Amino acid sequence: MTRIIKLCAIFYCGVAFANSHVLGEPLPTKTSNLTNQTIILAKDGKAGDSFGYSAAIDGTTILVGAFKADIDNTTDAGAAYVFVEGGKGQYQNGWHQQAKLVAEPAFAEDTLGGKVALNGDIAMLGVMRRDDKGKDAGAVVSFERTLSNWRQTQIITAPDAKPGDAFGQSIALTDKYLVIGAPRNDALGKDSGAAYIFLREHNTWRYQAKIKANDGVAGDLFGISVAIDGNTMLVGADLHDAKAENAGAVYVYRFDDNQWQQEAKLMASDGGKTDIFGVRVAISGDTALISARRDDIDSLGVDAGSAYIFVREGKTWTEQVKLTSPDGYADDRFGRGVALSGDTAIISAMNHDANGTDTGAAYVYKKGQNGWGYANKIMAKHSMAGDRFGWNLDLSDGVAVITTPYHAANGNESGAVFIQELKPTAK
Repeated sequence: MTRIIKLCAIFYCGVAFANSHVLGEPLPTKTSNLTNQTIILAKDGKAGDSFGYSAAIDGTTILVGAFKADIDNTTDAGAAYVFVEGGKGQYQNGWHQQAKLVAEPAFAEDTLGGKVALNGDIAMLGVMRRDDKGKDAGAVVSFERTLSNWRQTQIITAPDAKPGDAFGQSIALTDKYLVIGAPRNDALGKDSGAAYIFLREHNTWRYQAKIKANDGVAGDLFGISVAIDGNTMLVGADLHDAKAENAGAVYVYRFDDNQWQQEAKLMASDGGKTDIFGVRVAISGDTALISARRDDIDSLGVDAGSAYIFVREGKTWTEQVKLTSPDGYADDRFGRGVALSGDTAIISAMNHDANGTDTGAAYVYKKGQNGWGYANKIMAKHSMAGDRFGWNLDLSDGVAVITTPYHAANGNESGAVFIQELKPTAK
């Protein structure tokens, strides 16, 4: 029997079926009319690089992590690639590889680029296995662009770093703030997790604060995901057990009265065991998009996945709607990646069998007068079984980047990134 989920929001209260994609909306019957899609590859890409393990976009610049790339004879040191739209030497339908970023010094198994963040002319590359402060303590390497030239500016570490912290497993960046997750930090017990905030002053990133969950315990992995917009920050703890074992939670912080203060703790109203709510998070203004990619949906199957939208009014956050795939199946992992910009949300399902086993797909949702509704499904034009299209994604100015680190264009698991314009093609 189909499970009925009651969802009450600030703007309305209604009923949604677990196999529907959004409150009160019928299943889509037409195919996507988003046809303007481009694939980009690393110029020197090779088998095993995992190009596209992470990605970020800001305006006309794209940053792509290849965390398994070998640098000279240094195995799995990792790298990141910068692409810009247009300019001299353009290729790949208008996108030009501007730079390849590597850490100096680089070490074997650093895996630089496992996470990346981009804001204007500043790029942040996570190196969660770097050993400067102890084995796998982690770091983040900062690069800045002047004209078209990129240079390394800082290697950022936690002031209280310990071996195994995985500092740099998640990163969020604005003009003013840098947020770095260390989900294996033992602040409140083994792997309870922490998040660190750095403030930009005089062109340098300076440590500001360390954040821990006020009710955190061992194994929560607080800091597995982070997001920030303005003075509001989200921190995911996907193995938090308050709702059920490994159901997950997300903590909201706001900078007020010269300090970061917890504003809310978000949990799914129907959260269940191993949902891992909060494994990915996104924020835009007063709206948060939160993944629960191992949520079991009665009508779809185990680990079909879901995502939740919460909205803020004043200082109160309310669950507005639960989104599920319009054509999902068991183990799709809908919610592998989430991105949010204004009234547009994208959610990926890396194991969806769109054009073969685990080829993957991404789904676009738009907010209208009646709330959030399904808009389009995106699939890679050149997909192969096992690509896991949607491993990671990001969104800026109506353009999405969707990654496939297991794509074999330059050899097995060399990786690729697809650029998708979200404006429908005129007919």
